[in-house]
Amino acid sequence: MRRKQNPESTSPKSENGGAKRIPPSDSWILTSGFLLLLSSSPQLISAGELPPATAAAFDRYAKLTEDALKKPPTPHHWRWLDQHPEEQSLVWLGQSKITALKTLDQGHEIEIPDASLQDWLGVILLEGATLERVRDFALNYADYKHYFKQYFTDSRLVKRDGDTFDAFLRLSRKQFATVILNMNVTASYVAVDATHGYIICHSTHIGEVAHPKAKEPADQERPAADAYGYMWRLNQYWRIEQTVDGVYVELETLTLSRPAGGLTPARFLNGFVQDFPREFAEGMIDGLRQGFPRHH
Repeated sequence: MRRKQNPESTSPKSENGGAKRIPPSDSWILTSGFLLLLSSSPQLISAGELPPATAAAFDRYAKLTEDALKKPPTPHHWRWLDQHPEEQSLVWLGQSKITALKTLDQGHEIEIPDASLQDWLGVILLEGATLERVRDFALNYADYKHYFKQYFTDSRLVKRDGDTFDAFLRLSRKQFATVILNMNVTASYVAVDATHGYIICHSTHIGEVAHPKAKEPADQERPAADAYGYMWRLNQYWRIEQTVDGVYVELETLTLSRPAGGLTPARFLNGFVQDFPREFAEGMIDGLRQGFPRHH
């Protein structure tokens, strides 16, 4: 298995400032008659349940990604940055890096049928930090609503068993429409040696809140068959390495959703599926930057 790098971008301090965005391929110009046709034709709207073949393909993709993560570190051959010296120099100077990745299976792309899979990597150097502090920050799910408040309106640790953590996260995002997702995740930390560690985090449940526009959204979720499929799976992989310069963090995020542009009205009214995965990767790196500000 090797990693294929998709077109990428580097931005100083924050990715949000100068990154060039490509508009979604779906047309945003809708006539009222077409919306009426969609809303009155339920047979055009496919079910939001995760197809078994899609789940199996995603699991294969995730396993190969995790196999690479678990390989013992060797000098100058563990982090993504180790194979990209130009980007490593920019990160060392204080810039962050956001890039799209693709895991290959013996040199071949893994087909994910009837779904949209995005794989984004965020990289940052936390100057003056320690591996232990960064590890504790990443695993402090109770405070995600503060660390990453632009995404999470609620967060709490449900259970801890050694280095395994179960947590609840409520993700809320408003673009053209409000999307609220209740998420259960489980994360495990592995200390490879004194200077290397990694975290594997899987979503175990993602439910769409049934009434996201309510003043106090309840925990009532749409049945899977009636859900829009904004996000079926969310996996995160943290590589953490202590160096004399500080701690390098590489955070890889996999998201699996229904394909963009399906015949569902809500899918036409917001760009969640197309835009959110990258924005989320950027936001997580920005949250780390705020949590560990550079010293001048």
